[in-house]
Amino acid sequence: MSNGYSGMLDRSPCGSGTCAIMALLHARGELDLGERFVHESVVGSVFTGELVGVTAEGVVPAITGSAWITRYAEVVVDPTDPFPEGFRVGDIW
Repeated sequence: MSNGYSGMLDRSPCGSGTCAIMALLHARGELDLGERFVHESVVGSVFTGELVGVTAEGVVPAITGSAWITRYAEVVVDPTDPFPEGFRVGDIW
């Protein structure tokens, strides 16, 4: 379950949270590579994941689930913005 601000909840189980839980369970020896992991949200929506690899830094997760469009948005760039394409910290450090 993903907690938002002002008491709001995300209806999805949260992809980042699902990856983190799988990594933690693997580190504890409670989830093997290739073992199916089902993560259910507070409203019953489900992400299914599995760990598909191990690296020197951690594990490689794969997640499946469903998504629905809930909003359309328009992204605009102010013509006076000095960084219209963004920047990387390394570019200014």
